[in-house]
Amino acid sequence: MVELPTRHLLDIASLADSSIEKLLRRTAALAEGAAVTPIDRTVANLFFEPSTRTRVSFELAAQRIGMRAISIELDRSSSTKGETLSDTAATLAAMGVDCLVLRHPETGRCHALAGEIGPGLALLNAGDGSGEHPSQALLDAATIARHGPDWPDLNLSVIGDIRHSRVARSGLALFRRLGAGRLRIAGPPELLPDSAELPGVEVCHSLPEAVDGANVIMMLRIQRERMDKAGWPDVERYHADWGLRETVLARARPNCLVMHPGPINRGVEIAADVADGPRSLILRQVRMGVFTRMAILEWLAGGLPAS
Repeated sequence: MVELPTRHLLDIASLADSSIEKLLRRTAALAEGAAVTPIDRTVANLFFEPSTRTRVSFELAAQRIGMRAISIELDRSSSTKGETLSDTAATLAAMGVDCLVLRHPETGRCHALAGEIGPGLALLNAGDGSGEHPSQALLDAATIARHGPDWPDLNLSVIGDIRHSRVARSGLALFRRLGAGRLRIAGPPELLPDSAELPGVEVCHSLPEAVDGANVIMMLRIQRERMDKAGWPDVERYHADWGLRETVLARARPNCLVMHPGPINRGVEIAADVADGPRSLILRQVRMGVFTRMAILEWLAGGLPAS
């Protein structure tokens, strides 16, 4: 097998504009049924946090482009015996694994691992603590491009637990790069980041203010796993103040679309009738995630076909 230059996908900042354009264009082509050339490579999924959408999405994506996909059960891996993550990665590479899809609870761990591993193993950050989630950002951008307004006309509000959200961090960075017209965030003060962390993003202090005039709204769940239990908000109070309901959604533009990276908590950050309503893109995001990750794996394996 021809050895290819090692690429990583760790964050949005390190992606060149040309790569973003190619990935989104290839995702759109795959969603339209573009042909796939099987790739003789092996990808391993190593998730130190629970996942349904991202893990299964990467498994399906690898299978659809002809790659061999291996999912490592954490409780049956050698990490339970004290093996370091670097040694696990080196072991997988020695076995012939070409790409490692890693989710880790420690912010920055994927970046650190990229500096520890040798050439030949591509690393894909599938979520690191409160840090980055680049594949989610790309699939959300692909979903907006397919179903939403053009980027200069986008009026997007991201609402919920922004402080702990790697989805918000990667997504807002990417949407700025793509020329989004207006970006806003909103949530309880204790769940908002320092304003300096998100340049070019407006901060709203109430749900009605954030929803007013929006044509795309992205709701986020409370990241309880990254908070001390004493800091968990009261669910009923949170839904009253920050839960997206039809009565609040009426303040948005009539064609406003609703997104959520999942998993959703019905009756907390979003009402069931909104999540299941005609303006919801939630399941379309899930579907687009497979196509996006197909494109990403093709890119990591050496390049993207012309589309």
